[in-house]
Amino acid sequence: MLTHYIRFLFRKQPVFAALNFAGLIIGMTAALLLFGYVRYEQRYDRQTPHAGQIWRVFNQTSGGTVITKDANTHSAVGPTLKAEVPGVIDFARLYCGNSPEVVVLADQQPFEVSRCYTTDPGFLRLFPQKILQGNLTTCLHEPNLAVITQSQSERIFGVGSTLGKTFRITEGMMAGAYTVSAVVADPPENTHLKFDVLVSYATRYAKGHRDNFESYWDYNYFQLEPNTNPDNVRHKLSEINETFLKTEGIRLDIQRFTDIHLYSDLTYELEPNGSASTVRFLGLIALLILGIAFINYINLATAFARERSKEVGVRKALGASKGMLMGQFVWENFLLSTAAFVVSVFCFWQLSPWFGQLIGRQMTPGFDPLFWAGSAGCVLVLALLSALYPALQLSGFRPSEALAGNVKTGKGDLLHKTLVMTQFACSIGLIFGVLVVGNQLDFLKNHGLGVQLDQLVAVKSARTQGSEDTLSVANLALFKTACTQMPGVHGLASSNIVPGLGINTISGSNRPMHWTQKPEYVRISSYFVNTDERFFDLFGIQVLAGQHHFFADPAARYRTVSINQTMLKALGFPRPEAAIGQQIAYENSEGGSTMTIGAVVEDFHIESLKTTPKPTLYYCFAPDQLNYLTLKIAPENMTATLAALQSSWAGIYPDKPFRYWFLDEHFAHQYRSETQFGQLFGLFSGLAVVISCLGLLGLTAFNMQRRRKEIGIRKVLGASVVGITGLLTKDFIKLLCIAFVIAAPIAFYFMDLWLADFAYRIDIEWWMFVLAGGMAVLAALSMVAIQSVRAALANPVESLRSE
Repeated sequence: MLTHYIRFLFRKQPVFAALNFAGLIIGMTAALLLFGYVRYEQRYDRQTPHAGQIWRVFNQTSGGTVITKDANTHSAVGPTLKAEVPGVIDFARLYCGNSPEVVVLADQQPFEVSRCYTTDPGFLRLFPQKILQGNLTTCLHEPNLAVITQSQSERIFGVGSTLGKTFRITEGMMAGAYTVSAVVADPPENTHLKFDVLVSYATRYAKGHRDNFESYWDYNYFQLEPNTNPDNVRHKLSEINETFLKTEGIRLDIQRFTDIHLYSDLTYELEPNGSASTVRFLGLIALLILGIAFINYINLATAFARERSKEVGVRKALGASKGMLMGQFVWENFLLSTAAFVVSVFCFWQLSPWFGQLIGRQMTPGFDPLFWAGSAGCVLVLALLSALYPALQLSGFRPSEALAGNVKTGKGDLLHKTLVMTQFACSIGLIFGVLVVGNQLDFLKNHGLGVQLDQLVAVKSARTQGSEDTLSVANLALFKTACTQMPGVHGLASSNIVPGLGINTISGSNRPMHWTQKPEYVRISSYFVNTDERFFDLFGIQVLAGQHHFFADPAARYRTVSINQTMLKALGFPRPEAAIGQQIAYENSEGGSTMTIGAVVEDFHIESLKTTPKPTLYYCFAPDQLNYLTLKIAPENMTATLAALQSSWAGIYPDKPFRYWFLDEHFAHQYRSETQFGQLFGLFSGLAVVISCLGLLGLTAFNMQRRRKEIGIRKVLGASVVGITGLLTKDFIKLLCIAFVIAAPIAFYFMDLWLADFAYRIDIEWWMFVLAGGMAVLAALSMVAIQSVRAALANPVESLRSE
């Protein structure tokens, strides 16, 4: 029966049928790809069997109307919870100081490692890894032991057994020699706990570390027994807050491990998080595309009902009941939808690798029961619903009217109009969304940052732990001298952070502050940036008042600071000049020490415009104490200048890699997730519009064929081509106007909701609605006009031959 129906359909209206069938396949394939992305994001951090029982501790500080939340907490949190809270069966901490990037030296060869963490043995119990070499139960119990991933093991040591081999971390908080005690498979991409090397937490204790509730750079995870009330942990954390953290204003709290990727919005995250709103938006687009594809399919079935009316009349005359006919038509449509779904699954399988590259995810399809069951269920439900109305319409024809060819389709015409209107309401909304997303991305990339990044190259310095290493200081001075002597280098400055790295690489404080003429304390989450004297000039940052001055006396460097405008406002100074020379201090500062404000600088962004500038103190340090060197490179012969820099570096640091990047490119990289969202939104919105146009083209072609005799008579009676074309298109213009009225407020609501995630955002303007509506109208009318003009130009003799 299915093959009979398909042959009948394609024989009677081959182009019409092919367009709608193609639209159905395209819609299903697009929806599967988007559902696959949504499922990928939803499965983030679900690899461990304990995912539902794992929580993370975070801290938050309230400063007036601003609440700051940090992902890292104190090193004593995990051990305290394990020892004092019933139901906490295990814990794990991750620590990297302020950067997980290290240089590993093995056999006198340097290797850059992006993600190196110190951790407890509990990490491998909470988050089991696939063991390739060694014993996971003992590999992190002793000082100076390391677990390494397979890819890093082969890169650093080559193929073969790595157990017992040693390497040295040359700089940073984890500097020291380590022995490889285990090799594990690389962690999956869809977890925020990616690592290359893990070193034992016992190494920190061997260096003199003591767990405390003072500084916080650790990420604390813990596991609860099943059915344990997490409020028990919250109660203990409240005790810790009152006992140890009350003066700091810090409040510890907990969040589910499985909520971190999509629902956490904390500073100092291990990696940039995903967005639940983005996932919801893309899931909604998938449903819209699927709905549009099935709207085309309904239009096909209902428009083709007249062609099958005589078949229905004959079958009813021969005794077929309405129920039998309805069952047949539902079954035919269901099987046709199933055939399209099978083809779309094949297309999905073929396109998944390409789609994964587009979005930066490993989208290789596999056996995920929930994904396949959900996708198939969604498609089949829509298929049944789309088959129901045509089946009711066909089975409801009266035999006498059907055999006489006098079938009334008034309700069917109304359904066509409603479905076309719905299609283009969706299309207008999607086009509007693409315009908003595109303009927001342009705004983020072109908005003033308060800092000039063009032609600036950042170099990670090769400092060892502590500035007292005279050889390190001498080598850095030697490299800087070589840089200043290069004709292509027009300036340089040193700092402990450069724009684009974000605040994850700098420290801060939550202690209240005050200034001498305003004794009441203000709770501020402040951050510390260390620079040299040349930093603000090189980056084009405006000094609003005072001078950023370097002091030879190390103690004096901490007694005079520069502040930014956000700190100025937080402290309550009326203007920059009023702050110069004023004394500020933290509550309970050691020895009652104060700091003098030496300068006020304009706010500038060290991280993306998704957040506002933070209250910041700038200390002026000696260049040899700072991690990053920034060079202003002349655009002429830039390649030769970079080659000269690398050559000078290799001569001074033969055992350390030369690490550099262009700051403007690196800063723009912060918008990668938004750019990917924009690409996905644009691509699939375009597909939705194409599917709508395909359906409209097929439906218009069918209607023109049905009205060919009417058109022929009008031409014989003197109607012009323009007049006939206008007659045939005016109904569609009315539908598109109604679709615009429906789509505009709904689209505005959802896009305004999306823009709310940005600290700096565009305003939604009237021209976006006009342009979205105009583009949709142009696309629709081009489809209708092609068929209308073609019908109007046809020879009336051909259409009236049978009369």
